[in-house]
Amino acid sequence: MANEPHFARKAGKQPRGGLARNSHTLNRFVFRRALRSPAKEASMVVRRGSLRRLSYTAPVLGIAATIAITGCSGDSSSSGVGKEESVNSRRLSVSTPTSGFPATFARQWMTNFANSIKGDAVSPPVAARTYAYAAIAIYESVVHGMPGYRSLAGQLNGLSSLPQPDPGLDYDWPSVLASTMSRLVVEPGPTGPGNPIPPPPAPGAPVDTPGLYVYPLRLFFEFTTLTQASLKGLGPIQLGLRKTAGVPQNVIDNSVTFGTQLGNAIVAWANADGYAEIRFKGYIPPKCPGCWVPTGFSDTDKIANPLEPSFGTLRRLVLQPDECAPPAPIPFSTDPTSDWYAQGKATFDTDAALTQEQVNIARFWADGPGDTATPAGHWVAITTQFVRSKTLADAASAYAFLSVGFYDSFISCWATKYQYTTIRPESYIRAYVAGGSGWKPLLPTPQFPSYTSGHSTQSGASSVLLTQIFGTGPFTDSTKVRRGFLPRTFDNFTAAAEEAAASRLYGGIHYPFDNSLGLAQGQCVGNAVASRVHMTL
Repeated sequence: MANEPHFARKAGKQPRGGLARNSHTLNRFVFRRALRSPAKEASMVVRRGSLRRLSYTAPVLGIAATIAITGCSGDSSSSGVGKEESVNSRRLSVSTPTSGFPATFARQWMTNFANSIKGDAVSPPVAARTYAYAAIAIYESVVHGMPGYRSLAGQLNGLSSLPQPDPGLDYDWPSVLASTMSRLVVEPGPTGPGNPIPPPPAPGAPVDTPGLYVYPLRLFFEFTTLTQASLKGLGPIQLGLRKTAGVPQNVIDNSVTFGTQLGNAIVAWANADGYAEIRFKGYIPPKCPGCWVPTGFSDTDKIANPLEPSFGTLRRLVLQPDECAPPAPIPFSTDPTSDWYAQGKATFDTDAALTQEQVNIARFWADGPGDTATPAGHWVAITTQFVRSKTLADAASAYAFLSVGFYDSFISCWATKYQYTTIRPESYIRAYVAGGSGWKPLLPTPQFPSYTSGHSTQSGASSVLLTQIFGTGPFTDSTKVRRGFLPRTFDNFTAAAEEAAASRLYGGIHYPFDNSLGLAQGQCVGNAVASRVHMTL
């Protein structure tokens, strides 16, 4: 990768590019911590009974019997569990800070979530929610082993506090991570082969508080038993590897107890976001000349239901309702001299003159559910490329920072979609554009309104936040190599987001203004997150 990680970036200041710039620039934010190597960060450790920083100069060489993952590309079908990443005869101290461990455990969880999202064809907005809560849980499970960092409690909407580790006990942070995540994917119940970790209820919660996989109050609502299996098994495998690495049983027990308490609290917080309630809400699309209608295989095939019509009403992680809302779309018109007609004609003409490179771009960024781990998973996979050789602290903080932004951007985008219920180019072109009768776009038209573009919005937010973390240098996106795509190199994250936005025009499923204003909407969300979420003290 060409550029090295770099922090201290200013929110709202993006590299120059071709699409519309964010007009909602927010307060400046400085992400003060540079990614550091395990050897450098081993200068700070946590000792029993203190939870304070002490000096330790010996370099950390590795971790015994940890496991590697093939990637977090979102297209990988392999979890990589069981492959040894590095072995060192010298056992790490149980007081080793989070930065003394490789990123492996965090990558494994994000990869397994990506595989489950792909396997069950989870929709893009729901997938973003899944990644976000998972990444937040990963971060919170290890942040107390990261001197100089702070919890997200008190910074995210509805998350006023979280359980704290006992300052009189030792913890193994990878074990805390494994047990926290196990609580997220395994419902409470007696210890047994299918549920090896007995989770006590959160303080004040009833004993029968459901886990995230108990219908209907579960975070990963669409996952089936088959795809859930890899998630249920990962935590016990990771705990077993920590025991093999020489972590004392009493430290494992401390870590499991704290991780389970933390997981309980995150489950309760996640289940209060309104998602379960909107599973059962009906929706009748409005009818008007410029309103969205389902797009099937023919003009008479109109049976598709709109996707997640109430998703925009969910509790946001950082933003407030209507914050970063884009302007209303241009007035609808079928007049060939109107601005709207020009937008439809531009989409139609672009499709008619597509180059092979534009076709490749459209398909590279398509990220359709079922075929891939969705658009959010694409940006998670890009993040994995950067943190693969870094520390657990690096991975946990990067995944969380990114995911908070793209999840809020999806909520913001979906609120916009169902506020304006804009007709899709396919429907408009076939009905009103000269020569467009019977026209079909390059990519299948998604079953929800057009304005704004979800790809553009979440890419705008992701590019802002990854720029904050990793800097403005060039990088190569190799996340689709396994699916037969060539790697694509970009000058910076903003250029990648702009290409992702343009890909929806090339695919024939969005008007140009869907993409440009969606990109600005996402950049606004990214700047809001960067200005308010402070991961360092």
